[in-house]
Amino acid sequence: MANNIAFQPMGKTTRINVTTAANTVAILSDSPANQVRIHNGTAAEVFVRLSNSSTGDAVVPVGGTPAYGMVLHNNTTIILTAPAQATNTATLYLSAIAATGTGIVYATPGEGL
Repeated sequence: MANNIAFQPMGKTTRINVTTAANTVAILSDSPANQVRIHNGTAAEVFVRLSNSSTGDAVVPVGGTPAYGMVLHNNTTIILTAPAQATNTATLYLSAIAATGTGIVYATPGEGL
């Protein structure tokens, strides 16, 4: 559950190499956590999607057509509440895709602001 304290990591950080093809990885937590800190440390704009399915790929939207993906601007960090808890027995998936070029995204499960 989210709380009003500084972000507390609750698992290992995962690196995602982002290209113009969706890359979906498992985010595993050491203890139940329903948030993920996501950092785009590159110049590329990427789109991300949290899902409880390994086939829930992020998609770059095109004009007039909605798509599953939330933009994460370059050199930005956000904390997202997940659709399901990541635990040591339940897997949460993060998918990332770049509109153009390549990038690197880091994701850490945990809780807090």
